[in-house]
Amino acid sequence: MKALFIRCYGVLTPDMLVGGLIDMGVPPAYLKARLEQAGAPAVFIEKANDKAQFGAHYFHIPGGEGPVSAASLREEWDALCSRSGASFAAAGQRVLALLGSGADLAPLRVRQADARSLFCFLAGVEYLDAEAVYICPFELGHGTDEGGALTEQILVRAGSTAGLPIPADGITPSAAAMLEGLSTDFTPIDGRFLLDRTSYGSASSESPDGDNTAALYLGYFTERRDSLFSRQMKVFGGPRELFE
Repeated sequence: MKALFIRCYGVLTPDMLVGGLIDMGVPPAYLKARLEQAGAPAVFIEKANDKAQFGAHYFHIPGGEGPVSAASLREEWDALCSRSGASFAAAGQRVLALLGSGADLAPLRVRQADARSLFCFLAGVEYLDAEAVYICPFELGHGTDEGGALTEQILVRAGSTAGLPIPADGITPSAAAMLEGLSTDFTPIDGRFLLDRTSYGSASSESPDGDNTAALYLGYFTERRDSLFSRQMKVFGGPRELFE
């Protein structure tokens, strides 16, 4: 089974996850074409940083500032998927539902552009033919602002009590909803996972480092009787059915 693992080190946004997929080989031209097919502005900034200690890709959809409501996010998501014929509409709806029903989510660091970032991420996962997404467990620290409190509320499966806590304030609620809503499970990488590719998405176009970088791993699980991964699993909402 082809699977994508995500590891968060500190800061995490939806755009960082898309940057990681571009670093893994998803062509920016493909994402532009998918956005154009969906009738959305195909405008984004993407940049590889080859001078860093490790390669990392920066991605950002500009704009989207100002008031944003849960209803407007769902409306934009439904329009993106209906115009493009995307097969992952239900997966995105589950993500957006985790953000609640607030009349204005902007003070919680939720952007209207996050709907397009989510669309690009799922299109990229589809391009890579990944059958499931997993998150490496991490300890989540308490949020100190409204956005951090929502992130803490969303991430109920982070799971680990080992290592230094990652501050909830560093993970935007939209990114938290993507981790929680799209992952089959929060589980560590172990010997069952055969690594094929590693990539990185960064929140910085100039100085990617450990804290502002997310790692993505693409590979295959070996089939083993009675293992967690050989059973019938929930993959994006259905047993081994991608994006349904």
